[in-house]
This record gives sequence, C-alpha cells and structure tokens, in this order.
Amino acid sequence: MSPDKEQHTKTPVGIQNALGASKNLQSKELHALQIFSATCSGHRQHNDDACAVRLPERLELKRYGALAAVADGVASAEAGGEAARAAINGFFSDYYSTPETWSTRHAVARVLHSLNSWLYRQSGGSVEIQRGWLTTFSALIFKGTSAHMVHIGDTRIYRLRAGKLECLTRDHSHQLSPGHTFLSRALGMDVHIEVDYRCEALQTGDIYLLSSDGIHDFLPETSIQKRLSEFDKTTPQQLIDAALKSGSKDNLSAVVARVNNLDFPQCDELAMHSRTLPFAPDLSPGQKLDGFLILQELYASKRSHLYLAQDHVTGELRALKTPSVNYCDDPNYIERFIAEEWTGRRINHPGVIKLYAPRAERACLYHVLEYIEGQTLRQWMQLNPQPEVSQVRELLSQLVSALRSLQRLEIVHGDLKPENIMIRNNGRLVIIDLGGVDGPGLREQLHFTEIDTPGSKNYAAPEFFYGDSASHRSDIFSLGVIAYELLTGKYPYPERLGNLHYHLKSYQQLRYTNAYVHRKDIPHWIDSALQKACAPNPKQRYDSLSEFIQDLQHPNPTFKPAQNHPLLEKNPILFWQLIALILLLSHLLYVF
Repeated sequence: MSPDKEQHTKTPVGIQNALGASKNLQSKELHALQIFSATCSGHRQHNDDACAVRLPERLELKRYGALAAVADGVASAEAGGEAARAAINGFFSDYYSTPETWSTRHAVARVLHSLNSWLYRQSGGSVEIQRGWLTTFSALIFKGTSAHMVHIGDTRIYRLRAGKLECLTRDHSHQLSPGHTFLSRALGMDVHIEVDYRCEALQTGDIYLLSSDGIHDFLPETSIQKRLSEFDKTTPQQLIDAALKSGSKDNLSAVVARVNNLDFPQCDELAMHSRTLPFAPDLSPGQKLDGFLILQELYASKRSHLYLAQDHVTGELRALKTPSVNYCDDPNYIERFIAEEWTGRRINHPGVIKLYAPRAERACLYHVLEYIEGQTLRQWMQLNPQPEVSQVRELLSQLVSALRSLQRLEIVHGDLKPENIMIRNNGRLVIIDLGGVDGPGLREQLHFTEIDTPGSKNYAAPEFFYGDSASHRSDIFSLGVIAYELLTGKYPYPERLGNLHYHLKSYQQLRYTNAYVHRKDIPHWIDSALQKACAPNPKQRYDSLSEFIQDLQHPNPTFKPAQNHPLLEKNPILFWQLIALILLLSHLLYVF
C-alpha cells in the first residue's frame, strides 16, 4: 500500500524556523553563493516538513561543498514528521563525514541507503504505510562548479537561468483525483531504494529553489519565476505567503540559492600548489633537499627516481620519490604524480605504503614515503618458483585486505603487479606504488582532464586498452594474474606478454591457458577460480574480492572438472606446434 499525501498527522519541527537561516561565504568566497530558507506549518497544527542549509568553512567547503535540503513527511504515516527530521539531520551529519576520496554521487548514495535502511527498520519492516517512518527528500549540493541533485518523492528542485524556469526533478507520484496524490517512492518505504541523481554545471546568476508540495502545488510557475527573479533573503517567505494566499492547506518549505559567481574553492590547496612547483633535480648521495639528506638511489626508471633519505629533524629514514624531468611538460603526468600523493595521504592501512604530507617549505615536486626494508614480490617469486598453495593463499589474503581498503575509499589501484608489491622483512605484504590510482572522487576533487592507460599491460585489465571505464573489477583482474603467476610461474595470456604495443579488438581475443597445463597438482576448482578472476570481460569476473578468496580456499560446487576438451583449447601452443610439424613432415614426404 502506498501513502496518501492528503492525510497528515503533524509533530513540531526543529530544523528551521519560519524565517529560516541565511549565510554568505566569507573571504575569497564572499558572496559567491547565498542561500535562504523558510518553513512553516501553514494552516495545520503541526509541521511535518523539514529543511536545512549548510555553508561550511573553507576546508570543508572545498571537500564537500554547500548543502541545502527539503524533506516532507509522508501524509498517511504516523511518524512522517519524525522521518523528515531524521532524514535531514542524518543526511547533513553523515554526508560531511564521508571519505573525501568518494565521488559526490557515491557519497550521497551510500548515505541515503543507510538512512533508508534505518527508517525502514524504525517501521519494523512493516508494509503498513500508516506505521511507517516515511518522507520525501530533495537535496542540492554546490561543489566546485557543479550542482549535484538527489531526489525521491514529490518535493522539487527548480532552476531559474537566463529568465527561464525549469523543474529539474520529476515527481514520484500519481494523481488519483483532484487533491488526492499517491506516492510511489519515498525514503523508508521499502528495504530497497531508488533515488534520482543529476549533476549540472553551474552558471553565474543561477537561482535554485527546493520546495515542498505545499508551495509548488498551489503556485503557478509564472508566480514562482517572478519571485525568484526578485531574489533576496525574504524570497522563501514570500513563496510561502503566496502559496497560503492561493489556498495551500499543507505544510510549506522553501530553500532558495543564488550563484553570484563561480569563485568557489576548487580542490586541495596543497595539490593546487604542487602544480606550480618545479621538478626536483637528479640527486646524489650527500646532497640535501628541504632538510632531507640523500643517502643513496634506490630505484630509477624513465618515469621516476626513488632515493633513501634521512630526515635531519627526526633522524628517521624516508624514501623520496621524484618525477622524471622527461615529463616536465606533460600535464597529464604531473596530474598523476600529484594524485598519487593526494591519495596516499588519505589511505591508512598496513598493506599500503604511507605517504607523508610534505613540508611547507618544499622547493620542488617530490613525495615523502615510508622506507620499507624487504624484497619485491617479483624477487620472492624468483626465489620460490612453485610455492605451496597455502603460501599463495596467505599472500593473496594480505593483498585482498589492502585492496579492500582502497575499494572502501572508491579508489582503483590500476597498476597492480609484482614489482609494485613488497614483502617486509617480517613477511607482511605492502603495496608500494600508487602512481596508477584512479576513481571518480579523485577526478572530482583534483579535476583531472585526462587519464593515461597504465603502463604495465601484462597486468592491467583489458578494459583499460579497450576503452571501457576502470572499476574495482580491474584490480581483481590484476590480482588474478598475479595469483596465476605465483602458482605457475607463467602468464595466463601469452599473447599479451612482453613489451610490444598492444591492440585489443575484443575481449574474445584473449584465450585463457589453464593453470594445470603448467602445474599438474593444481585442482580444477582453483584453476576455475583463477580463470574467473582474470576473465577478459569485466562482467564475467568476480564482483568482490572476498568471493575470489573464498573460491581459492574452498571448492566451489559450480566449478566442474574439465572434460576432454580439444587440444586447441587445452594447449593452443602445443596444438599449433603439432600442426606445423605435421605440415613439415607431409612436405618432406611429398618432396622425397
């Protein structure tokens, strides 16, 4: 049964009073954005609407943006007012607590899913709408130069741009008869939730309105447009008064916002400053760089250099990573280098290398990392060509734990390979290179313009080369390839091996070589788990890391032993070698 919007039972609201609240951005953001709000019970005894605005301080504003929201407790639910207030309070509290590596879309989806589950449980999971904690909800987030909108129910978001008024949301309701509306979606209505999301670029002069149906159901758009065009701090109350005068008998809420200019803080100041720094010069033992004494060069490639250094303040050993001067005029490379530091400072897991915030007096571009003593996974594999399956399981479990910490932050590693993994002297694995990290939140925060394909084609997922977007399944592919190589010492797709330029025309182009071809003691169910993990098509891979580890530890009943497959399928290299031999022999017989 769905809720009837005409049957209201009201309780007092404490989110906003009738005059609402207003606040202007200060300092550099002065008057960039103005937001005013108002709400009242109208002719009803209680107000089941709730609305709120938040313009945080500079750092929080950069990370999360400004927020405005309106909620309208569902009419026929006895706890509609409580639901509306809980939704507003919970959303404002939880959204500003999400990891800053999350994209706005992902953050609001996670927060609303959690809120919806809580509201549904408050109703006891009842299908009786009258007992439900149900509310409609619309929120608008001003972040950078974008407006992010989330919406469920029949509250609305309007935009006035260049004199034209447009409703940016659609009502999740049906009109059964005049004055009788039937809601099809609301927070708390079902254990599963479907929320509309929309992102629009901001323009100077944009005016936005969030309203409950007590306003927009009783005011024609011409009236709304007229009052928005005369925007000031009294506009929300004017809309309420006009709706009441037009016969509204419902609760009424309005939030209005005007974008005066686009001078919003764009991203992390340290990341912005890093873009202006010169590249570090080639360093030699005995040299000093910003208080670090260079002890020795640990690693050098065409893309970067790694040095062992001692902090003269603390005496601790650190690793300094500097970019290669070969890329000093490559903005995409510089973005990736900066993203590595920005991401690393937000990860806290023993299986991922620590990156430290640079000193304020940093004179050039470099990273400060923890110094790890041990060997790379590649070196370990060379010393252990065919390890016990139990050893491999333990190593992979450690890698999965580290990758989970990245996935929780909505980060794709993108360049997982044995050379980028170290085994500490105590036997614990740690991912040491974050140069290929990607993710929607990272792009949103640092304003990436373009992302390169990772350089390690032997381990990078095929979708990187096929033009599809990367996801956590891309890291699962890399993990599957590493697991295969740990067990067999070979690569599952020989045609991709090596340093030749690689062109992928379709996922079917890659043909998996069964692990038992190289190592007869590998059970069929482990081979099937490896094949699923590194399936060329990401849709055919595991959806979660835990599933992969589970199937490596316990036989999956859906994995059936291999039947007598043709030799071409089991060992294509041997098949074509035999064909070549047969042709050669037939040619010789013909000649003689």
